[in-house]
Parts: sequence; structure tokens; C-alpha cells
Amino acid sequence: MKKMVTWILVCILLMGCIGTAFAADGDELPFEPKAPQNVSVNWMEGNDSPTSMSFSFSIDPELSKLLNLLDQARDSGMLETMLAPYGATDVYVNIQIDWALDDVNDPVSGWHYTKYWDDPYGTGFGKDENGHYRCSEWDAVEWGLNSLDTVQTYWIMRGVPNDDRWNGNPEENTPGVKDQLRPDQYEYHDDNVYIDFTKHTAYFRVRFAFTGVLEGDDGVKTVNKFSEWSETCGYGKDAAAYTPIKAGDIAAPEVTDLHMTDKEFNDNPIVAFTLTVPDALSKMAADAAAHGGRIVIDTEARVKGDTEWVVMGNTDWEIKTGEMECALVTLISENHPKIAKDTPIEIRCRYRCSQTELDDVFSDYSKVLTFETSEIGNDPMPTPTEVPPTPTVAPEAKEDAKKDKCPICGFCPQPLGLCIFIWIAIIIVVVVVVIIVVKKSKGDENNQK
Repeated sequence: MKKMVTWILVCILLMGCIGTAFAADGDELPFEPKAPQNVSVNWMEGNDSPTSMSFSFSIDPELSKLLNLLDQARDSGMLETMLAPYGATDVYVNIQIDWALDDVNDPVSGWHYTKYWDDPYGTGFGKDENGHYRCSEWDAVEWGLNSLDTVQTYWIMRGVPNDDRWNGNPEENTPGVKDQLRPDQYEYHDDNVYIDFTKHTAYFRVRFAFTGVLEGDDGVKTVNKFSEWSETCGYGKDAAAYTPIKAGDIAAPEVTDLHMTDKEFNDNPIVAFTLTVPDALSKMAADAAAHGGRIVIDTEARVKGDTEWVVMGNTDWEIKTGEMECALVTLISENHPKIAKDTPIEIRCRYRCSQTELDDVFSDYSKVLTFETSEIGNDPMPTPTEVPPTPTVAPEAKEDAKKDKCPICGFCPQPLGLCIFIWIAIIIVVVVVVIIVVKKSKGDENNQK
């Protein structure tokens, strides 16, 4: 029943968050997405290639929640069903990273964004009406998200060999990286481009590109919507130097709503709590990621009354605003080979920041949350001392057991003899049919007039 309620909530949230995006006529998605936040970049000091940079940014918490809902619906096969009333079959997001060297307004080495980044001809991001690519190897015009985590990290400005990627393709008007730099800004030898960042500064910005896949009378089409560009970050001669994160910089985690879930790990219960990631932490996490570090969250638990805390394994550790899960099997020990149902359990969390060639930095602990557990200590592969006798079940009893269990989802009460998910599908279809009939009726009235 909990799973059914969860999916109903997912359905409602998706309809509310996404449905309006496809409700209006026209060629634009009628919402304004927030730009990527907390951009940060660092030169990789010759690792990967002589010019490679590590670039990071963070995702707005509300967008992060929406992306997680979409991902859950897509994994369950429910996405098309939920988007069907809006004429959409999918919605996804890419990022676009723009770059410049020394002067962002320079006609050659300034920002390299052009109209082709917007896919004006429906031929793809970065392409002209003939399908020819009008961007260089360093122009990131269609990169997917690495994950659904709050902080995203990419390697950019990577080395280019002495082929079309460096020299371009004049026949198709495709620029090479060489066409986007001034001769005094680089050296090229040994199949690599070299830039002296003690004399030059690289600048970067990023934006989201949302794409809705629509199906209508005219067939399948895509509709794009772009966020504003992020703030600018840079590395080199005129960019501010990075200051490592130190003790006292990171506030304690904000955790709430600790509760049992209906999930299990190794036949033992899983709890969940809600983590809120403030913007200040997102910025520090993006800075740390760009400079080869990271910020994660560690979860500890104990049976109430114990003095020692246990660092929990099999637990969500990537920081994100939303629900974090913690498997309780790690609490099993010599002192607690089995923990009885309704035993009070305490949980606390803290952030851990790892940085290159520096000791880890920890935040203070969160407030302690308490809950009453279901039984912990179930052996996932029990070995009975003796084999219990197998009871004989009458054919009638077997048949009744089969009838009581829903053959589709395996857990719903089968209202009026049908699976609850079939009822949901029927309701969606009825709503769609009513909308179509009403529109057709209005159309006939207009024609008669």
C-alpha cells in the first residue's frame, strides 16, 4: 500500500510540475528555469591535457527534486503515461558550457555562443539548416547531466589533435578551436595546444537546455527552453585564487523527517530522512569538486542508551536536497546480534570535506533524530537446525491464496476486481477522451457558426 501511495504522489507532483509546461500552444515551454548556480573552475595542471579544466556547478534544489521525480517515473515505465494528457512523451535536460579567453567581448576569443546553440532549425543543438555543425570541440552545446546529484563536474577545454577539431572544416563552416583563439594566446606543438595561464585567463559560464518531446497532429517535434546563463567563473592571470575550505566553514547538516521505509537491504530495514542543502554548502561543494575534492555526508547511528556511535554503511552519501536512505544492517554487532522491534534508535549526520593534499574537514553534527525500528538482525541466508515439515495445502486453499493476491502488482486490494494501476490508467484515458470530445464539440460549433 505504501508503494501505491508513493506512486500516486509522484503522479500528482509530475502533473503539477511538468504538466503546465506543455499546456500552452506555441513553440516555447511556458516556464522560466533557474540558471545553474555556484560555478567554479580549476586548471588540472597538465593532467589529461595541457589545457584541461575541471568545471563544476550546482543545481537548484527545486529542479533537483523535479529531475529525481522524472527519473523515478522513467525507471518505472510510467513517464509516457503521466505525460500523455499533455501531448508529451518525454522531457529531459542538457547543459551548455560557453568559454572565452582574456576578453569575453573579443570577436575572436570572446564568448563563443551563437544562434546555432539554440537549435533554431530543429536539426540539433549547434547545427545549421543543413545539419552542419557550427561549433568547435571546446563549445559544449549538448552535454547531459552526469547524475542527479546537487553538484555536477565536467572536464572542459581538453586537448585537440591536429585534425578538423583543431583546424575546422571550411566546407561545412565548422570552426576549429584554432579559429576561436588569437595567435598570441597559444602555442601548438606535439599534437597539443598550450596556453600560459600566468599570462592569460579563461572564463566560463553554463546554462540549462530543457527539451520537451511532443506528439500532435503534425507528428513528433521537440520544443526547447533555455535558462539564463550562470555567473562567470575563471582561471588564470586575472582570476581570483581559490581558498581551501577550513574547519568552521561548513555548517552542520539540516536533517528532518526521520522515518521507516518499506524497503529492505539484506532482509533488514531501511530508514530515510530529508536533507536540506543550503546555497552556501552547494557553493563550497562546487568549489571543492572543481579543485579535485568533494563534500559528502556521513551518517552515524546507535541504539539509544549506547555510548558509541556506528558509522553506517550502505547509506546515501552524495549531498542533495531530498530524501536520503540509510540501511540499518550495520547496527548488528556482538553487543546487538538482534535488535527488537520498537527499540529506540538515534541517528546523526555531519559533512566531510576532502581536499587534495589536505586533511579532511568536518562540520559539526546535526541534531540527533530518534525513531523506533522494526526488527534488525534478520539473517539473509538462515540455516535452520532442522528442516521443518512441509504442510499439505488443499487445492481449494491454494486457489483462494492466488485469488487474494493481485496478479499484476502483487500487493493492492484489487478494488472491484481490478488492479489499482489499471484503474489509474482508465481514469487517465477517460480524462483524455473527455478533453478530445469537448475540443471537437467546440470545433463543430465554431464551424456551424
